[in-house]
Amino acid sequence: MDTNDKSSTENEDLKNDEMHNQRESPPESEASTLSDLLHAIGLKKNKTKSANPTKLNAFDAKKPEISASNTECDFEEPQSANTIEDHLAKEYESDFSEENVLLPNPNKKKRRTPLIVFTIIALVSVGVFRFFPFLFEPKPPSPDVVATYNGKNITIEELTSFIETEGLKEREHMLCPSHGYDHSKCDPSEECESHPIDSLQGYQQMVSRMSMEQIIKDWADAQGITNREEVKHGMKDLLNDVTVEQYVSQLHNDNVTADSVTKWEIQQYYSDNMEKFQGKSLADVEEKIKETLAAQKEENFFPAFIEELKKTAGLQVDFEVLKVAAPSEEEIAIYYNNNKKEFQIPASISFEEILIPADRADKATEAIRKIRSGESFVSVATVYSQGGKAESRTAEKGSLSEPMETTLWKMNVGDVSDPITNDDGTVSIVKPTKTAKPSLTPLSAARKEIESKLLRKIIDTEYNQRKNDTLFSIHSRRYTLGEFYTEFKELSPIYQDALATYEAKKSLVEQIISKELLLENSSDGSDSSDESHKMEELQIQYLSQVMHEEEVDVNLAEPTEEEISTFYKENQEELREPSTVELNLIWIDQGVGGEKAQQAKVKADEALASLNSGTSFEEVAKKYSEDASAANGGKIEGDLHEEYLAPVISKSAFSLKIGDVSPVLDYDNGYYIIQVRNRTEATIPTLEEASEEIKSHLQDLAHEKSTYQMQEKMLTNANFKVYNRTLRNMMKAVDVTGGGKLKSEQ
Repeated sequence: MDTNDKSSTENEDLKNDEMHNQRESPPESEASTLSDLLHAIGLKKNKTKSANPTKLNAFDAKKPEISASNTECDFEEPQSANTIEDHLAKEYESDFSEENVLLPNPNKKKRRTPLIVFTIIALVSVGVFRFFPFLFEPKPPSPDVVATYNGKNITIEELTSFIETEGLKEREHMLCPSHGYDHSKCDPSEECESHPIDSLQGYQQMVSRMSMEQIIKDWADAQGITNREEVKHGMKDLLNDVTVEQYVSQLHNDNVTADSVTKWEIQQYYSDNMEKFQGKSLADVEEKIKETLAAQKEENFFPAFIEELKKTAGLQVDFEVLKVAAPSEEEIAIYYNNNKKEFQIPASISFEEILIPADRADKATEAIRKIRSGESFVSVATVYSQGGKAESRTAEKGSLSEPMETTLWKMNVGDVSDPITNDDGTVSIVKPTKTAKPSLTPLSAARKEIESKLLRKIIDTEYNQRKNDTLFSIHSRRYTLGEFYTEFKELSPIYQDALATYEAKKSLVEQIISKELLLENSSDGSDSSDESHKMEELQIQYLSQVMHEEEVDVNLAEPTEEEISTFYKENQEELREPSTVELNLIWIDQGVGGEKAQQAKVKADEALASLNSGTSFEEVAKKYSEDASAANGGKIEGDLHEEYLAPVISKSAFSLKIGDVSPVLDYDNGYYIIQVRNRTEATIPTLEEASEEIKSHLQDLAHEKSTYQMQEKMLTNANFKVYNRTLRNMMKAVDVTGGGKLKSEQ
């Protein structure tokens, strides 16, 4: 390793250590530090010359130095660190112990003394440089500046305001694991009482976050991003959507809550639905009725509210401008004949596959020998194949791996292949069951797809030609067909196809009208500074997304087949799919606090006895179970993983065979009886099965890495610096119990 690189790395590590140092203040000066250290090793300062170490660069090529550059924006708990004295003792324990102190040797010639002196001075200087990095930190342009970037300053006041506006202190102090929200009972040593933001690292992260937000805005302005029409439209849509959501939430809280349901309404509903409640008292079902009536109010309130807004908005709508002529049968036929390649169906082959896991690949020879000896393909599959059975597959020509492709397309239906070693180490034995020759999709089957394509082209042409036509107006404010089409094109192709008809588009226009009416009604000009800050944050998030798309996403390459294969081979255990069970259930309630436990146990024992006597689980569940699944014979839908079940249930379920019934299980104020309906053993998916998941994972990793590199580059280009001296002074001046405000402000 290059000496300079090594020194740079060590300096960075020690700077990080010092960042966690809990001392209230640094030594008074570099001079006093050197004097003390020189005196400690038997030299006087006035006999030496002070070293002049080179100052650290503001940025490291690989990772930002904590004291004077960019830092991560995510909070981390501050780590404990040794004091400066501990560092000195540890570092120089062997070099400067009593046995090893460098003393003048009277037998040595005097001319060698300066060499020893200069060596010691150099060692001391390095020690100071390493253990007192704050002596070499960059000096802020003024005492109240905590950071600089792009020639701009961030002051103590701005940082304090940012922390307060973001509510960061309140957020990190919100909930105590032991005492909930009552922090008066908390001991200072408890986890909830530690405030990462009150550490040097916490403040550094906040400064970095502030700077990065502003750097993103500067980048967007410099690149002309904020002047692009699509960006302006996207930001406007985002802010409008948030405004409408907040307004709807406010309307809901003010007009549609359970508290708005009257006692008379509850009584009336109860009287009208006595049979539904099966003899339960009003007190037992009052809360449920209240929720039901509140949901009904919500369903009716907003349509009625929108209709009232329409009456006072001077709404004018012309749905006719949405209409376009549908493609003719002749146009559809012409497209089909001119584009037959689009409708070609490649040759395909269907086959049964015995897939032997890589760790049992040596069993392939034994399996094929049994098949060649006359044992059925199915019976061999139950013993050797992953999952205990042969898989039925169909593949188009050219879609399989090379060994499989080469083998299958040379075989006849009914043949059994020799073992085929796959790229992931698994072994396949295949048996073709059906082949299909290349063919052409008939026009009748392709018609809908062609009509959809042609209709999109017609809409695009006509809507662009008539983009200035008025679709609707609210209080004389025109909303054009072009504005509608912009919104329409932002929908996914699936939704565009679903809204292709005239009636569907009318429905979309009604939704847009409702949104515009709510947006207009919500604008009372009384936005708080807090709301303004939230809107600004949303704009920055939007610009950040655009930046990712243009600086990161476009440069990401797709993972190669080799990378996917390598990841698969190195991470098979992480890809393992756990074993699962399908269960039938009988559950009997023990009551609150087990008040009905005795009667429940008698009932559970009766149910188990009935099962043991041969009565079907479905019949017993319908008779005894108090679970909602009783109506369908106790059948619990879906596959259940071992780790997702309570331990007592899981242990029993995964020890039973298919069809077996458990004993009565006592858990969580209930008695359980379970039956295993089906089960699957843990398996490792094949490379082909796991390929898409691995590809997505590798893309995510590459995106994270590129994002980090982009942020580092932007901060470096902005000459971003954090001034720890100012931050330390700020920490002293901040009352940690005062919500981040300076003591002088309280």
